[in-house]
Amino acid sequence: MALWVDDASSNVSAIIACLIALLAVVYFVWTRKTNAKLPPGPRGLPVIGYLPFLGTTDLHKTFTELAGVYGPIFKLWLGNKLCVVVSSPSLVKQVVRDQDITFANRDPPIAGLVASFGGNDILFSNYGPEWRKLRKLFVGKLMSNASLDACYALRKQEVKNIIRDLYNNNKTGIGKPIDVGELSISTFVCVIQNMLWGEALELREKGISNLGAELKFKLAELVVLMGTPNISDIIPCFHDLIYKV
Repeated sequence: MALWVDDASSNVSAIIACLIALLAVVYFVWTRKTNAKLPPGPRGLPVIGYLPFLGTTDLHKTFTELAGVYGPIFKLWLGNKLCVVVSSPSLVKQVVRDQDITFANRDPPIAGLVASFGGNDILFSNYGPEWRKLRKLFVGKLMSNASLDACYALRKQEVKNIIRDLYNNNKTGIGKPIDVGELSISTFVCVIQNMLWGEALELREKGISNLGAELKFKLAELVVLMGTPNISDIIPCFHDLIYKV
């Protein structure tokens, strides 16, 4: 019985070793085929790519060092995602101006997809008819000179309201600290409400005078989430699972 168990264990170990060797061969063949028309770059590890060698700070210095070795355009794997880095002004000009449509598609982080309801906004949606329609509406309807001129009186009135509120809150002569960030955000919200509905919500009458502070906190939290790496951003097989959660 013991001999049979030992033989079974040996067979399992041999099968596992063969599978690992087969996966390694497939991986190297696939990477060689994929890299045939790509710029040079450092080799990474399976699954995690070049991530362990990037460090946590001063990525620009790491990329500068890699550019000194591999040239002004090089590739590296961040997990299972291929990235191409350009570091010369002429190449950057080609990417962002001359070949803008070719490189117009986005690869949003999962936090951006959640915040934009699946990338259905002008920031994270891919280039195509829907994006062009959103851009046309944004530029032609919201940010056109005619639209901004039509809302000038509303913006002017909101600025007057903010100045009046500041004066009323400090007319006792006792100075109070003012959070300019909260004040700016609350003013921005009131201006947007005026542009959409023709009047702004009276925040104090509704008992939500701290809306500026709340929005400032939420926006700061969103920025942190957008900039925090997520495992699904570098290993796509986890994307659907984490997005649904």
